[in-house]
Amino acid sequence: MAEPNRTESATPRKREDARKRGQVARSIELNSALGLLGVLALFHFIGGYMLRELEAIARYAWGNLSQYNLSDAEFRRWAFFYILKFILILGPLLLGVFIIGILTNAIQFGFLFTTETLSPKPENLNPTKGFKRIFSRRTAVELFKAVIKISALGLTTWFTLHGRLPEILNMLNSDVGGFISQMAALTGLLFLRLALVLLVLALLDYAYQRWEYEESIKMTKQEVKDEFRQLEGDPQIKSRIRQLQREASRRRMLADLPKADVVITNPTHLAVAVRYDGLSMDAPMVIAKGARLMAERIKKAAKENGIPVMENKPLARELYANCPVGSAVPGSLFSAVAELLAYVYQVQGTLAQKAEQNRRRIYQKTGKLPDVPVS
Repeated sequence: MAEPNRTESATPRKREDARKRGQVARSIELNSALGLLGVLALFHFIGGYMLRELEAIARYAWGNLSQYNLSDAEFRRWAFFYILKFILILGPLLLGVFIIGILTNAIQFGFLFTTETLSPKPENLNPTKGFKRIFSRRTAVELFKAVIKISALGLTTWFTLHGRLPEILNMLNSDVGGFISQMAALTGLLFLRLALVLLVLALLDYAYQRWEYEESIKMTKQEVKDEFRQLEGDPQIKSRIRQLQREASRRRMLADLPKADVVITNPTHLAVAVRYDGLSMDAPMVIAKGARLMAERIKKAAKENGIPVMENKPLARELYANCPVGSAVPGSLFSAVAELLAYVYQVQGTLAQKAEQNRRRIYQKTGKLPDVPVS
């Protein structure tokens, strides 16, 4: 049973680690019950074939006693012959039992191969722990299960045979063939009922094993938090990393700001820096943007570097909301930004040549030259 402080269900990683160690929910009783039912089914389908083959071997062996030679070579030859015959007869049954065993385990916990359970564990040699296991809750449960199983099988056997005592006594008066046939039928009925009783008990045991397994792998709240930190990272560290990334992004924006052609403002809450090079860009690009304090820093840096600061509230809001830093201006805002850039280039007489290049590119994009106001 889980410790009192282990109240959380196991995480997928904890389940996977437990599975790698071979710790899975498994009922040996279910293996036995399904194995017995499988053997009965195989006997039902191939039992006649096996009996006929065994009868043929017995007739051949007893009918050729006079031909046997007790020399070593002859003995080995006959031993090899009969062993091979028995393997061929019992082979399908043994193969079926092997397949049933594999499928029974696969039904319970899937296909699993691990050598973890085979590795020696020195702690298992501790006498104190061995003594505790003897008087543990698990031992008491196993003892209770054994008593229930023996009682159920005993009652099933008694109810099956008690009403058939006259029939069993009458078998003694029949010939050998009849006796064997009737006894086989009665034995098959008995084993079928025993297998069904075992199956019911095994299903109950498997449900208990599942519950006990879930209890054994439960985790404490602290273990869940520690695992989350290992997988996802410490939240404080991640927050610090995001903060450093934001600061680095801001420094890059401010470092690229001198390349801007214009800063568009809200005017007090937002600021977006736009750059356009008619020779290397197909469209204007947002190289910096910010709100509130960051907007003030952008405007201050723009004034220090002689970059025009233009107020256009709708355009500033659209650019801030729809254009990440480093992305081109969308087509829906291209004309508005182009007209604003053209105006800036017109104001800056020293950039007349660049303005003409940009105006030609604007013409290529929009099909018309913008009406540039003269300051």
